[in-house]
Parts: sequence; structure tokens; C-alpha cells
Amino acid sequence: MAATVAIGSVSEQDWYVSRTHGVYHIPACAKGEPYALLLLTSRGDALDMGDNRRLPFTISAREIAVDLMQDLQDHGVFVCDGPRPSAEELSAAAVRREEYYHRLIGEGDTMWARGHSFREISDLHRRAAIGLGVEREWAYVPMRLNDCPACGEKVKHGVAVCKHCHAILDAEKAAKHGLGNGSAKMNTEPERSPSRENARPSPNGHE
Repeated sequence: MAATVAIGSVSEQDWYVSRTHGVYHIPACAKGEPYALLLLTSRGDALDMGDNRRLPFTISAREIAVDLMQDLQDHGVFVCDGPRPSAEELSAAAVRREEYYHRLIGEGDTMWARGHSFREISDLHRRAAIGLGVEREWAYVPMRLNDCPACGEKVKHGVAVCKHCHAILDAEKAAKHGLGNGSAKMNTEPERSPSRENARPSPNGHE
């Protein structure tokens, strides 16, 4: 039995999976790459027999891989027959994922038609629509907005300057784009008229 087993993935999502033999991270398939890979190795454990006796045993990499799979195969994750996925395995994984996501999109359409309720649509249905690039009203993910600490208006998360009151919300980011405190002062300070003390007298002696 192979000491190392490869898990391939054509999914665009990171998977952190907690199973019988531990927690594992199956990385997302990066854009432009054909697949992502996780290599599993066998691991040792021991069975407590009581009376301070322990029976050591080995969990094979194949056992760990099978335990990890469960429902992940529908998302384009699979156990490779060899050290790397074959073209046939990649094609089969992509087809299985696409078919599953199309079923989820169909379910989403049905639930949405019943009452146009976002609460009925699960993250799994949204992920399917986004994953296949299918536009659906129910797949809309609302953007989280924060309150500006200066004026209280809603602003996008991570913005450097409030668009309402022009307060600096992220000094480092603002400085990087030339929007530092000096720029803010220069833009917000009213122009001052020359004082009488600094005014030059006119040639005829009158101010």
C-alpha cells in the first residue's frame, strides 16, 4: 500500500476539513492552474487497552483520504490513483462538479420562485452560481458597510477616506495615494484674506 496518497482539487474554494483522523487543508485551485494538490502520508496512533497498555497501529494514507472525501467529490475534489491527477481524473472531476452545481442552481431557482426570500437560499447555492459564473438575483452577496466614525454615514469596508465627510479612515493607505493629513488640510482650510497689517499701501497713500 502506498505510503503517500494525493488528493486533487479543481474547486476554487479552500477546504478546511475536520474528520476522524484530524484537520486537513485542501487548497483552492488557483486561477489559471489545472488543479491543486494535497499529499497525505500515513500516520501512527495507539489504542488505549487500559492498565497503562497501549496498542500501536498505523492509519494508512488511503484510509485518511477516503475519510476526508465524503461529500467533497461533488465539489471537484478527488483521490488520485497516482502521485498526480491524470487528465481523465481532472475531466471527470470537473464534469461532476459542474453537474452538481447546475442541480444546486436549479434548486435555488425553485426556492426563489416560491417567495423571493434570500433566507431560503443557502451559501452552497450561492457558491454554485458564483462558481459557474451564472448570474442570479438570489446569488447576490450584499456588501458589508461600516459606519464612518466622523460623520456616521455608511462607507465600504477598507476605504481610506470617507466619501461623505472626507475624514481619513486609514492613514497608511491614504498616504500611499497622496491623501495624507496635509492634503486634507489643504483641501478643507478656507482661504484667508490678507490682513490689514500685511497689506501694502497704494502709491497714492490710500489703502
